Amino acid sequence: MASGIDLGLRQRGALAMTPALRQAIGLISLSNAELSARLADLTAGSAVLGVAVGAGAEDWLTLSRQIAPPPSGHRRPLQEMRRGPGGMDTDRIPLAEPGLISHVEAQLPLLVRDAEDRRIARIFLHALEPSGWLGAGLEEIATEAGCPAARAEAVLRQLQAAEPTGLFARSLAECLALQAEEQGLLTQPFAALLRNLPLLAAGRTEALAEACGCGEETVREMACSLRRLNPKPGAGFAQAASAGHPADLILRRDGEGWLLELNAETLPTLRLTPGAAAPPEALREARALVQALERRHATALSVAAEIVTRQDAHLRGAGPPAALTINDLAAATGLHRSTISRVTAALVLSMPGRTLGLRDLICAPVPAARRQEEPLSLQAVLARMREIVAGEDPVHPLTDKAIAQLLLPEGAALARRTVVKYRGLAGIPPRAARRRPA
Repeated sequence: MASGIDLGLRQRGALAMTPALRQAIGLISLSNAELSARLADLTAGSAVLGVAVGAGAEDWLTLSRQIAPPPSGHRRPLQEMRRGPGGMDTDRIPLAEPGLISHVEAQLPLLVRDAEDRRIARIFLHALEPSGWLGAGLEEIATEAGCPAARAEAVLRQLQAAEPTGLFARSLAECLALQAEEQGLLTQPFAALLRNLPLLAAGRTEALAEACGCGEETVREMACSLRRLNPKPGAGFAQAASAGHPADLILRRDGEGWLLELNAETLPTLRLTPGAAAPPEALREARALVQALERRHATALSVAAEIVTRQDAHLRGAGPPAALTINDLAAATGLHRSTISRVTAALVLSMPGRTLGLRDLICAPVPAARRQEEPLSLQAVLARMREIVAGEDPVHPLTDKAIAQLLLPEGAALARRTVVKYRGLAGIPPRAARRRPA
């Protein structure tokens, strides 16, 4: 009788935790400051690698990511902005440092001749960021100045003739276009290159050649010229020392979208020493460390860019954060949830008037009232509960069950005991403590 044993070969894949992979994972969980210290330890005594803090001017393209505005165009209405004494949103638009301000003020009489236009120019000056970019939109400045947008734009064109070239740009592309025009580089293919910077950052030379209507060699030559331009023309002036935890990522407005970049001032860089005599094994380890660092930078930008895209409305000041989990980010980026957790726990994001950790933008959802609805975030529900209680009758305050019923049409399906828990998180006293005598 034949045996029922069947012999055969089966192939099974498994991820080996190699030393290089462990090293790459270890770098992901570090902030820029911690990364600098770690790389200094790893390269101590190395004749092959050198480490320095501060990215080179030629590295800016690979250390930044452009983020387009959402299709629905969530924008904070002008009348809803928090305004300072002059009407500008002083929480969101910080003044540049005196070095840059005084430098531009000295040029104003030459740039803007008309006295009324000079008044408008000073409002533009108030919105100038330390990078040299504008921190406010044209319509906002026109409203603050009480003039038509066309006149504000005419004043802006005069200000954009200031030195160094690229000041008062409203986007990365405009900043680079001003410099390219001055240097005689702004041909039709170069302008097309500026319109397709994300393709250049992704290294898609063939697609760029098609978009620019030229050969790949011409694209490479234009890219070399582009890397010599300065995306932050104001950064060379005196800046105030930043207090607290230094930012790992910087987010600023880029036209209607965002520009996200790794903080070049705190970012460590590795350089292979040319012509260094070292064993082949040492060279392989050095190249592996450089690649691990590049992967860390790309991963940080990918995760942070997805968070900014999901939380666009909140970052513009239009309400609390949206519901967003680590699993959501893992599904969107194709990264493991443990990688997402490490990145968001380590990195700090800075934007005009605000600094926060990436983990602060990950928000737990609450149960949705209907299956097809996008769940509300816990922060949104807490904010709505505070509004409901603030508007209740103090003689007859709402019960927890009544609060749950008011939240149901807005998309949150909460049990009474959940309302009790959320009420505690929101700092809302119980009904008895809120009751006032008639």
